[in-house]
Amino acid sequence: MMGVNGRSGVVGTSPLVVVKAGTLIDGTGAAPRRGVQITVRDGRIVEVGAAGDVPSEAQVLDYSKYAVVPGLIDCHVHLVFSAGEDPLADVLAEDDRALLLHAASNARIALAAGITTVRDLGDRNRVAGSLRDAITRGYAVGPRIMTAGAPITISGGHCHWLGMEADSEDDVRRAARRQLRDGADCLKVMASGGRMTPGSNPKLPQYSVAQVAAAVEEARRAEKTIAAHALSADGILVAAQAGVDTVEHCNWLARDSDGLAFEESTAVLMAERGVAFDPTLTPVQSILDRDRATLTPVQLRAIAIREQLLVVFRRMLELGVKIVAGTDAGTRTAMLDRLPSEMSLYVEQLGLSPVAAIRAGTGAAAEQLGIAADVGTIQAGRWADLAIIDGDPSTEIRALERSRAVIKGGQVVAEHGRLLI
Repeated sequence: MMGVNGRSGVVGTSPLVVVKAGTLIDGTGAAPRRGVQITVRDGRIVEVGAAGDVPSEAQVLDYSKYAVVPGLIDCHVHLVFSAGEDPLADVLAEDDRALLLHAASNARIALAAGITTVRDLGDRNRVAGSLRDAITRGYAVGPRIMTAGAPITISGGHCHWLGMEADSEDDVRRAARRQLRDGADCLKVMASGGRMTPGSNPKLPQYSVAQVAAAVEEARRAEKTIAAHALSADGILVAAQAGVDTVEHCNWLARDSDGLAFEESTAVLMAERGVAFDPTLTPVQSILDRDRATLTPVQLRAIAIREQLLVVFRRMLELGVKIVAGTDAGTRTAMLDRLPSEMSLYVEQLGLSPVAAIRAGTGAAAEQLGIAADVGTIQAGRWADLAIIDGDPSTEIRALERSRAVIKGGQVVAEHGRLLI
């Protein structure tokens, strides 16, 4: 394929690159800027300023007819999952070699959509970690990967089939230490049961505050962040009291009914402690227009609480709880390229401004994941990870779904949704 400078293959390989942007949305939450150029040396941004003279030795990537945003960050993916109708059956049927190939394919799908960083929150036998290392060394193509390894769960608990069961506080601490020893970039603990695991109860917490806090303490010791899966209101409270960085899904399921049990006091605690929520709207959104007769009982229950849950999420935002963007990609019918659509839902269904929604999937995500020094914003010192958008997502959020090009580390790696490498 031909790049924007006329060369075939990957473009942007000069040590000095200047990217011209018609509209710049930098991921900090600042208002969009027009007529900006980004100077990049050896893959990192060295200057962001008004369009002007360009050094003669620089390679110019002219996107002055397009919007430029930071490379998107999906805070919740499962690279080894299939995104099929039965991802549990699929993952159980495949050995680790097949899972690695599947993960590599998913990684390419994500990168082509402008997603330059992902946090993998459900791995098996360090497959995602192996892919992370291969991408870093240039052996494979994909986004930057943060991996939690297999999530920490109780015996027989949600995702126990990924291989990291721990019951007592000491067990949880040992499991966290093992994950960190084996190269995890972050941790994940299952604070409640989940819908994907037969026999697991999503309405009840799996751990006490002290048990989750043990994992938090080990994450802090290693200067890593930690996510908590929590569908139940009780599990969300446990996660907030333990001081995790993000609560995944955050569905507020009631213990004794099929409804929700939202507690404003818990949301206030999350806001006070800087605990963000990752709403993962994509899996349910992907089935809303399907024939109800084709859906599972679990999917039907998720649809039944959808509108009430959106009201709760809007209230959480009013109370000051931070939001970060994640899709739960890899689970049933949630493809790895859906983050732009997920971020659009934050505008259409949660009432965020387009700039705030973009920040949820860029700068705010990087801050909450502890990687803001490297990615998430278009500022000096960060990697030049950029998504080039056909349109202006600050006024039309769905423009995020129209990717013109993707730049990772100063190199154009995709155009029009297709990888160049």
